[in-house]
Amino acid sequence: MSRYNFNSKNKDVVLSISLILLLATTVMMAFAQPSSAQIGIPQPETTKGYITVAPTLVGVGQEPTVNLWIFPLPTTAAYKPYFNGFYGITVTFVKPDGTKDTFMPVDGTGAYIAGQTQALGAIFFSYKPTMAGNWSVSFTMPAQNITESSGTVQYTGCTSNTFYFTVQTDPVLAGLLNGYPWAQLPNSNVYWSYPINANNREWNQIFGDWTGLTSTMATVNSPTQLRWQPYGSGPSTPHIVWSQPVRPGGIVGGDYGSLCYASQGSNTLANPSVVMLGKVYQNILFGAAGSTTTLGAPSGQFRCFDLATGKLLYTANGTINGGIHIPGNEYTQAASAVALNQTTVLLESSYGSDYTSYIYGSISVNGVTYWNYYDPITGILMIQLANAQSARLIDGTVLAFGASNGYVYRWNMTKVTNNNWLTGITWNVSLPKPITSPTTQNIFAVSQDCSTVVVYNYAQYWGINADTGASLWNLTLNYQVNTNEEVPLANVDDFIVWDPTAAALKCYSIKTGSLLWTTPSVEDSPWATTWTVYWSETNDLNNLYVSYPDGCVRAYSLKDGHLLWTSPAIPTTENTENAFPLVNAQLTLVGGNLYAYAGYSLGYQINPVPRFSMMLCINATTGNMEWTLNGGVHPNAASNGYLIGQSIFDGNLYGIGKGTTSTSVSAPQTAITAGTPAIISGSVLDTSPASSYATLTAKYPNGVPAISDADMSVWMDYLHMQNSTMLNAPPQCTGVPVTLTAVDPNGNTITIGTATSDDKGNYGLQWTATTSGVYHIYATFAGSDSYYTSAASTYATVASTSATAAPTLATQPVVSNSDIVMYFAISVIAIIVAIAVATVLIIKRK
Repeated sequence: MSRYNFNSKNKDVVLSISLILLLATTVMMAFAQPSSAQIGIPQPETTKGYITVAPTLVGVGQEPTVNLWIFPLPTTAAYKPYFNGFYGITVTFVKPDGTKDTFMPVDGTGAYIAGQTQALGAIFFSYKPTMAGNWSVSFTMPAQNITESSGTVQYTGCTSNTFYFTVQTDPVLAGLLNGYPWAQLPNSNVYWSYPINANNREWNQIFGDWTGLTSTMATVNSPTQLRWQPYGSGPSTPHIVWSQPVRPGGIVGGDYGSLCYASQGSNTLANPSVVMLGKVYQNILFGAAGSTTTLGAPSGQFRCFDLATGKLLYTANGTINGGIHIPGNEYTQAASAVALNQTTVLLESSYGSDYTSYIYGSISVNGVTYWNYYDPITGILMIQLANAQSARLIDGTVLAFGASNGYVYRWNMTKVTNNNWLTGITWNVSLPKPITSPTTQNIFAVSQDCSTVVVYNYAQYWGINADTGASLWNLTLNYQVNTNEEVPLANVDDFIVWDPTAAALKCYSIKTGSLLWTTPSVEDSPWATTWTVYWSETNDLNNLYVSYPDGCVRAYSLKDGHLLWTSPAIPTTENTENAFPLVNAQLTLVGGNLYAYAGYSLGYQINPVPRFSMMLCINATTGNMEWTLNGGVHPNAASNGYLIGQSIFDGNLYGIGKGTTSTSVSAPQTAITAGTPAIISGSVLDTSPASSYATLTAKYPNGVPAISDADMSVWMDYLHMQNSTMLNAPPQCTGVPVTLTAVDPNGNTITIGTATSDDKGNYGLQWTATTSGVYHIYATFAGSDSYYTSAASTYATVASTSATAAPTLATQPVVSNSDIVMYFAISVIAIIVAIAVATVLIIKRK
């Protein structure tokens, strides 16, 4: 038995168009026949095969999709579908050099052996050509019989058509090959939101749902239940995108002094945080809150927030435990598959499709336990199963496994009748009586292929065959194990146990129960040995990461348990450990980063709460501390690039990740004279939802500035965490770089320069234009680890240095004062002489 593998050949499943057409035509033709229609048909029945390759032009090393099928469909003598299909299919590719590649293909669903078709008599698979040139492909099928209770049908062998295709040296851009033009992943600085357009199939790499919280008694079996998000990135800075109050928080004040609201106990954190469909779900009332007397009355409520904005979308009645994906088509079609002793639905057309997401929860009413499945879009109760027992659901399947009262059982949702949960139990076997006390056994782990279930009772473990309930192995430890000191690993078929005497972790196999390795002892760090119930761990496929009360995270190799690195503890005089302890750390792994809570343990029930608890971000490769966020925030979930956390200091739920920004730019509105310096100015502002809250708009009426990644920790401490020292003296932080460019009147692009905004968000840069005309000026903030990119543009007019040529004045000699006197005397004498001459001339005329 195996779970669906969503990552292998999914593109081929969806894109096998020819098989979808087969489902729409040939199935109807087959079932239109009367039940005795094969009587009288000559035996053996003649078969005919077809094969195609798409696309017909590919590049060397690229993988086209090959589809083959046989007519008529494989059916029984009663004309019922034969789900095992045909056998012995052999394909032959003829290469450009005449050599051949002959083999039995494996269907892309992975549900069949080599050479076996699906129930529709078809196979699809990918093939990687190794040389350029003209290729061909065909297949053969041997004669065979289909025999079951209704009789035997004989089929002849056949040889298909020969299909030709071409391979070139260079890659080809085509949808079946590389998703062109939709396959490209968004740049890390480009903002995107949920839902994801179905064309963007490759985006499955950058986001994934978060089904719930970690626990040895996990409700839903998935990697995120053990605090590992395998898909997407985690925030590289502590930038807060939004916050929402989810419970009373902070100090009471007045007559109650420094006592805090809801500072202790299990109700401090509103768990779980589930992320599905781009939404966050959290209980308002939770735990054993439901002893209502009327069926359907709420035993609590849960809320739904938008993941990107924190906006409250709805409040619904009910209590939730986690999220789960159920294969819808398997639910409706499994009856025929089960009748044939099949564990999966083998119709290719429905394989891996029609998965339904639910928010799952349970309530107890008048002593009866109900399993509830809520619609994540509306919160409406969709399915309710009565008489339920404790069990662990396996995400992506209809299965669950449970243990109670000395028995272990398997449950199948498709077997449930009349909404009675008990009718879904497919086997129930007794377990040996535990040798330890208490005597209650619990489901501890399930292997990745769903073949092995592990039941435990502290120091005693049993391996159970998941198909039959038969005992596979048992293990009794020779050291004491307390609750929460044993954890299965995510997507790895092993589990770890804390040995308090050795002060080390020990790893055991889920499949065999054998000891695989032991980590080095941590007895050289006394506080690290105080494991008890306050530890937290997560893992990827290579390493195990464990938080310790001495304030350190340690990374161990999953291959042999050797120590890879130890993160530095943060010193403090506030705690007896002389460091911020990592207890109840809720260690979370996503995108190569580990997030943990460091500080006060909720289990200590201290009020007032000890100060300075914080969130840490640790590099999962090196163990280096990347950033810290004050405010006592616990990491709760990670999805779509966001980290969700709740603060024990103020009762708020926080969304941490990249925020949106707004860039503006302005230039002088009157003409600038060429060669004259001018100022280009503008701003870059943080437009995340948290920046629009009234407390910040009052402080920054023109908008909250965007701040550098290097200053983000202190900026968030000042902006959102009420650091009183900073409130009295705001930190002087650096802004972000803005690149200014201009397109001149001739269409040439000119780089004006790069300016850095200040702690009010403003920037300015001097610019001197040399060519007259209209310029188009652009301001671009390229984005950072804290913010997405934004840009703006404006226009400026540049005038020439002189619109009309000015007249040129002749050069005048320099005249001294003595020269002026002399010039004046000469002028007077000249005038006198002129008068005398004129007088003489007048006298002569008379």
